[in-house]
Amino acid sequence: MYVISYPKKLNFIMMKMLKIKIGTIASICIIAAMLLSCKSETKKEPMDSTQKALVTIQKWVENHSSDYPHYTPMEFGALTPRYKFNSRTHQILSSLEEEKTKDTPNWRLIDSLQLLLDENKTDLLGYTIVHRFTTKALNGEVSEEEKIFFLDTLYRMVTVLNADSWDLIMDKELFFNPETPDSNEQK
Repeated sequence: MYVISYPKKLNFIMMKMLKIKIGTIASICIIAAMLLSCKSETKKEPMDSTQKALVTIQKWVENHSSDYPHYTPMEFGALTPRYKFNSRTHQILSSLEEEKTKDTPNWRLIDSLQLLLDENKTDLLGYTIVHRFTTKALNGEVSEEEKIFFLDTLYRMVTVLNADSWDLIMDKELFFNPETPDSNEQK
């Protein structure tokens, strides 16, 4: 049996290479672990205004479950901004609605009018959204309801009215006083 012995210098070089390979493999494993952990973290995209409104409404209804037993959402209408009734906002809103109802609306004009409304944020009262849902009474009877939900500019619940009350409220400022500071928090 022969034993191969390498010169000391060659032994030293082989040991050095072995350490480099182990270091490289360890570095690759650490980098791979870091990359995998970074991919598992997903950033939540910020909610748009409609999503904020939907979350607010659903939380509010859950907090008032005695008034809305076995609440089941069906449909949400469009989130509509509400402005103070003054000559400026009235004229802009009238022109905007008129343009939207045309057979061939001028989208540039609509965007310009919307921009004018956005510039008058001090006149913004809040938002309304029509919501259809079902509730189930104690006797098991399911009823379909449609309500107008009013939110303030911070997407806090202000009040809820029957959908047929729409003509009574329109642009009235008095509805935009939040019930309580924590009307948006869960109980």
